[in-house]
Amino acid sequence: REAEAVAADEAEAARAERITAARLVAALREALPADAVVVDETITHSRFVARHLRASQAGRWMYVQGGLGQGSGVALGAKLALGERMVVLALGDGTFLYNPMVQALMASRDLGLPLLVVVFNNSQYLSMKLNHLRFYPDGAAVAGDDFDGVDLSGQPPLSELAAPFGFHGAEVAEPGELRGALDAAVAAVAGGTTAVLNVSLAR
Repeated sequence: REAEAVAADEAEAARAERITAARLVAALREALPADAVVVDETITHSRFVARHLRASQAGRWMYVQGGLGQGSGVALGAKLALGERMVVLALGDGTFLYNPMVQALMASRDLGLPLLVVVFNNSQYLSMKLNHLRFYPDGAAVAGDDFDGVDLSGQPPLSELAAPFGFHGAEVAEPGELRGALDAAVAAVAGGTTAVLNVSLAR
């Protein structure tokens, strides 16, 4: 029943006009090598990653626990330990901004630890907004529809951070371009180059 429900969700996502988290994870699952490891610090999208990755072996999916901003270090450590196996860092745009990405990308280059970085970008700190709604459902932020610090729509193209390190970087917003962008990023990582793929999601 769960497999049928997941398939139904993915079929619905495939018909959507915008890329959804379910569609992104399904495409990622199909594009990755069978033994690739996904380090997940997506926070609000983690349930979609866990459900639609359909991990069939231990260690295929790892959720980053603790304080926000550790995913890049965990992913680099996983790559150091796993050698030739591909390591994917899945994170939201808010999480990307919490991580020490300049230092992590420099370490990736200098230590020869290529990663596939996939940004689930919904242009907001959704986790912060959800905490407002959960803890203060009748608070000032809700009453005035004023969630300070949540909107990230003014961020620069995150994939451009790849360029100073000589890495592969790409932006994708159209569903029809998703699989091609993923395939190109996976090929870059397989060739030894870190890739940063910034995917614009339906909010």
